[in-house]
Amino acid sequence: MNHAAAISKKRKLSPIWIIPLIAIFVACWMFYQYHKSQGTSIYITMPNAEGVIPGKTEIKVRSVKMGVIAQVRLAEDQTTVVARAVIDKDYEHLLNEDAKIWIVKTRIDETGISGLSTLLSGVYFEFLPGKSDTESRQFTLLETPPQIPDNIKGQRYLLTSKNTNVIDVGTTIFYNGYNVGQVESAKFDWQQQIMRYGIFIRSPYENLVTKNVIFWINSAIEVDLSADGINFKTSSLAKMLKGGISFAIPEGEKPDALAKQQHTFRLSSDYKKALEHRYDEYDYYVIPFEQSIRGLTPGAPVEYRGIRIGTVEEAPAMLVVGDRPAYFSTENTAVPVKVKIEYKRIFHDADIAKEFWQGNIDSWIEKGLRASLKTGNLLTGSVYIDFDLYQDVEPFKPTKLAGLKVFPSTSSGFSVMANQVSELLAKFNNLDMQTPLNSFNQTMTEYNSFAVELRELLNRKDTQILPQEFNETLAQVEKSMATFDETMLQFEKTMSDYEKGSAIYHELNSTLSQLQQLAEQLQPLTKGLNEQPNMFIFDKDLQNDPTPRKQ
Repeated sequence: MNHAAAISKKRKLSPIWIIPLIAIFVACWMFYQYHKSQGTSIYITMPNAEGVIPGKTEIKVRSVKMGVIAQVRLAEDQTTVVARAVIDKDYEHLLNEDAKIWIVKTRIDETGISGLSTLLSGVYFEFLPGKSDTESRQFTLLETPPQIPDNIKGQRYLLTSKNTNVIDVGTTIFYNGYNVGQVESAKFDWQQQIMRYGIFIRSPYENLVTKNVIFWINSAIEVDLSADGINFKTSSLAKMLKGGISFAIPEGEKPDALAKQQHTFRLSSDYKKALEHRYDEYDYYVIPFEQSIRGLTPGAPVEYRGIRIGTVEEAPAMLVVGDRPAYFSTENTAVPVKVKIEYKRIFHDADIAKEFWQGNIDSWIEKGLRASLKTGNLLTGSVYIDFDLYQDVEPFKPTKLAGLKVFPSTSSGFSVMANQVSELLAKFNNLDMQTPLNSFNQTMTEYNSFAVELRELLNRKDTQILPQEFNETLAQVEKSMATFDETMLQFEKTMSDYEKGSAIYHELNSTLSQLQQLAEQLQPLTKGLNEQPNMFIFDKDLQNDPTPRKQ
């Protein structure tokens, strides 16, 4: 029995049984070596398989082949395509979870033309390794290639935009006209109704991005109409064709601290609006106006004696009191206007300006600080709100309207002038103008009658003959006076024989002197009548002054 067991044991250890085991072991080892030499399989999910050929389409990293697409099939839900790729064993360490894969093919878009080499060689997959330590075998194909490779140094920031033109991916970002980065991504946030952009600023230009920089969209042509005239500003041809985004530190400000990565900035439609959007520290007020607000639009300035301190938000303010608008009430006829006081306009440090404003506004109102409407442009009819101190204003009790503080107002400017004109017209209408007009008409009637009678008097023949008769009379008087002079000379000669010292002589001599003086006085009158017989009725015509002749 022991002998039989020994024979059976010897049969089990026979070489004929060892050969199959060795063959199986060798086959497994060869299969393992073959599988190892084939590389690692990864799976790529993509929307479609356009241009992808199994066994031919390659996967590259920095234009170096690292694998090939082995199989393409539909996903289980039949909405996407899953491609299995085999990656060479030398590149297995690159398969981390944050790696990116996209298809390189001919593209023509706003950034230019790329991938022309694929027209002959066909499309291929570009693989961009990540930095994660976690391995992965599942990847999702990117719809568009990343604009900035991870090996380029720089920093990424975010921009938000509302009510501006949509910016395309790849748009250039400028600083003082220099290309310093570009837009990487663009996404519309439908919930908040804003555009969100991801931008990349190349190194070392990230040192220009401080917290107080402003971003705005470059316009091809900018037109500025102001009191100084019309200014035109055009961009370069590249900016006109592709557009762009610029950023800078506002004039008059010093650089703030550097912005950290992923810091969010606001994108404005132009430079002026970008300056306005800096003032993000403000408080709302409601100003009721007992006059027309025609010409007052949102965005109009709020000033204090020419210094801007705020902006009009709504005109009229869409505030609801109960179930009606605030300006639709029989008890209150004032039209409310919503404004915001922007503290950075008052002082560059918003916290200091806010503390100063809120600590003094009540006392200023007690002293007569009021808001009024004033005309900003006579051509357009635009108006703005002006704060100033006024005398003899009614006291104001602090109140609120729809939860907002109310700021008192007063009428001024053209409204006051209109009221004064209305008062003047009312007084003018109350004047008794009929009595003076009747008296004036009576006087004019009497004057017309007098003029008619005077005209008739002057046209009478005896009136016209009067100057001629008077002239002849004066001529006879002159002739008589001449005869009288000769008689007096003879009389003086006769009297020379008498005693010259007697009283009769002296009286007679005095009488003769008076007669001679009278003759001298009548001589100009006689000359004037000879020149103008009607000088007693009309003024005498004076001769013009002689004009000196040129030598």
